[in-house]
Amino acid sequence: MRLRFSNTVVSPLAVAAAILVGLTIVDVSAQRNGTQPGASNTISPVDEGKRVEGKNGVVTSANGLASEAGLEMLKAGGNAVDAAVAATFAIGVVEPQMSGLGASGSATIWIRSEGKPAYLDFYAAQPVDAWRGHTEPAPAQRGQGGPPRPPGAPTAEQPQTPGAEGDAEGGREVPGDLRVVGIPGAVAGLLTMHEKYGVLKREQVMAPAIRLAEEGFPIGQILADFIASGGNKMKPFPKAMALYFPNGKALGPGETLRNAELANSLRRIAKDGRRGFYEGPTAAAVVATLNAGKHPVRLSDFAQFEPQWKRPLCGDYRGLTVLSAAPPQTGYQVLHALEMLEPFDLKALGLPTRSAAAFDVLSSALRSGQSQSRFNGDPNWVTVPANGISSSAFAASRKALIGSRNAPKTVAADDPNTFDRAAPAGECGRYEPYGAAVPVPSVADASPSSFDDVGERSDEVDGETTHLSVVDKSGNAVALTITNSSVWGSGGFAEGFFLNNSGFRFTDQNIDAPARSKWRIRNTTIAPTIVLKNGNVQMVIGAPGGGRIPTEILQVMVYVLDYGLDPLDAVRMPRIFTAAANPRVQVEHGFTPQLLGEVRAMGYEPVAESAGYARLYFITRRGDSWVGIADPRHDGQPRAY
Repeated sequence: MRLRFSNTVVSPLAVAAAILVGLTIVDVSAQRNGTQPGASNTISPVDEGKRVEGKNGVVTSANGLASEAGLEMLKAGGNAVDAAVAATFAIGVVEPQMSGLGASGSATIWIRSEGKPAYLDFYAAQPVDAWRGHTEPAPAQRGQGGPPRPPGAPTAEQPQTPGAEGDAEGGREVPGDLRVVGIPGAVAGLLTMHEKYGVLKREQVMAPAIRLAEEGFPIGQILADFIASGGNKMKPFPKAMALYFPNGKALGPGETLRNAELANSLRRIAKDGRRGFYEGPTAAAVVATLNAGKHPVRLSDFAQFEPQWKRPLCGDYRGLTVLSAAPPQTGYQVLHALEMLEPFDLKALGLPTRSAAAFDVLSSALRSGQSQSRFNGDPNWVTVPANGISSSAFAASRKALIGSRNAPKTVAADDPNTFDRAAPAGECGRYEPYGAAVPVPSVADASPSSFDDVGERSDEVDGETTHLSVVDKSGNAVALTITNSSVWGSGGFAEGFFLNNSGFRFTDQNIDAPARSKWRIRNTTIAPTIVLKNGNVQMVIGAPGGGRIPTEILQVMVYVLDYGLDPLDAVRMPRIFTAAANPRVQVEHGFTPQLLGEVRAMGYEPVAESAGYARLYFITRRGDSWVGIADPRHDGQPRAY
């Protein structure tokens, strides 16, 4: 079910989230009694189970059962990577619409003993050789011989304009057509992380997920709503329908979901590692399902998938080191917006919910970051000047865009290539960050005219994901975002799990583009982020929410780092969602009418109802304790000890 206000389509979940934020915008900091010694997992009327404190470690995710799985590993002597892997396998069981074995994602990792970060990209990829002879002509498109891509046009998982969302069943996709699926990277990514950094046995970290799949868990209201609205995607797949619609009726809140087939798939992985997924019966079933859905992947392609270790992007914000996602993920957008904000004393301007000047500065910084999306892409196929976009020099060249009190109709992109060799900022140099782009053969530079809208599927509206953040007592940390892309992904179902709809679209026009790899990843807005000070973790943050991901990460960061709000208050603050392509701004409930009038006079077009379904999970350091937060807009819960 979806509601319609004027011309805006709004889900019931979005309305509930907006009401919740509206009820919590009052300053609740004064209601707190201070931090408690040791761990605090007790639920108070103020915190509603969304805020915990602990000295030894924290796991926060979209489901308390997944957070418990991670905490179990920390208490057993595991580190942050063990906990993150356990929690991620578990979240795929209890939040199957957002992730699972058929999903993909990325992780920013900090191992304190090594003194440097790592970034693992395990996003779904398409094997180019499998697609040769199976492509079709590209439809009329921008950026490949057509008109230039509009400023700030959306990337994958990013709604085209505030106030508009795609169909809940996947927009233009046809149920049962699985050409949109990328080879799932979740299993390879999690096992690769664990093999390099974990200390517990694989069987131990996977045990909670197997237990949840086999014994079952009670369905919450949010999952029940998604099941009820997911029938169209599941109909072509009888096993999915039998599991989620037994006897033709959707499973409801409080009913138990048991998934024996998924438990068996997880056991194969626990026993045989990646061979238990990318080879053998699971691989055969997935490839057969994909082939039946017109996807040309072969078993040999499936077996050859590998995640990519990369250097994270790195920036300096007020003396703090910010590590975020490398291309084709969207950490550059977070870092660029932070650079645009740094010249301003945000606290002196006031909260953006009450100060038009602060609203203008924040909105224009977000729009500036969004406008650069045309320069993103798979760096094995496109020369991506992400270091230039993230640099302070590039931000300085665009300073006239910020806080002018005159919102332009569009915010145009500027070419960051001349800034791409900028020296690392602050302490970034010691961490060997993502540097200047390595040119792709026969591609001189990245430019707006080279962006492949059809391949990137940027005209399709996607956006459901999940995120988890973890720290341990040694100061290690993991920020991990994993996604099916759309709710229930493609709807494709095999061996107890859903298959993503995250794949790049190969066409007759782009399949022979010059490249350094035989695999291609499309753009995505995920941006798992870690903040350091003098080599110590200060914040671990990330979010689901499609195009809202970078914008909500940035807003919560500045509410904590600049305004000094309590972490839960920072998450509860009403958010905005901007677009570079137009001056419309979605606002959650809680902005004063006077402020909305003032920003309208500046040229912004506030949209009263937010159709977004964005939530955030993060951890921050307070004194000698960790504070873990789960967004009240969702039913996630943090755990600490």
